[in-house]
Amino acid sequence: MEESKNQSKKEEGLQGRELYEFRKHQKDRERQKEQKKESLKQAPKKVAKYFPYALGLIAIAGGIGWLVWNIANTPNLPPTTPEGHTEESPAAHIMSIPIPDTIQRHMLEHADGKGKPGIIIQYNCTKYSCASDLIAKLTELVKQYPDNVYLAPNNYDGEIILTKMGSIKTLSGFDGQAIEAFIGS
Repeated sequence: MEESKNQSKKEEGLQGRELYEFRKHQKDRERQKEQKKESLKQAPKKVAKYFPYALGLIAIAGGIGWLVWNIANTPNLPPTTPEGHTEESPAAHIMSIPIPDTIQRHMLEHADGKGKPGIIIQYNCTKYSCASDLIAKLTELVKQYPDNVYLAPNNYDGEIILTKMGSIKTLSGFDGQAIEAFIGS
């Protein structure tokens, strides 16, 4: 009611083309208001229509995010199973170069291609700050077990990593008792 009074006051001073343009503008505004009302009525239907798609996209993005996070936070560790091994042995029990994973897997199965399962002690003094005598201490300890214990550098996530069939232990420094207990168990 109030709006129609305001409209008639505005129309009083207008004539011809101006009056036509004014009324046209008013109709356009009313049409836009109706369209907005209709659009608001249709909104729940649109939301219901696209909600499963949005939910699916969120689930996919979450899955990808979880996978990336998991990969980024999974430590790089040596193998503890023989699957995928090659029938090769390292050149020596005490190495100055890393032992490839496929050969490590063979050593876990049986040292030197025969006999009892192997135990591999690996150190990473590139990524970690090792004590200056670490390699010498590890070398002396490995010499006590000439049949099935190996020593080599690596690039895994751990200063010292001990592996044997189905078992792994990481150490953040030399611990002779812990290493001997691992070998003996």
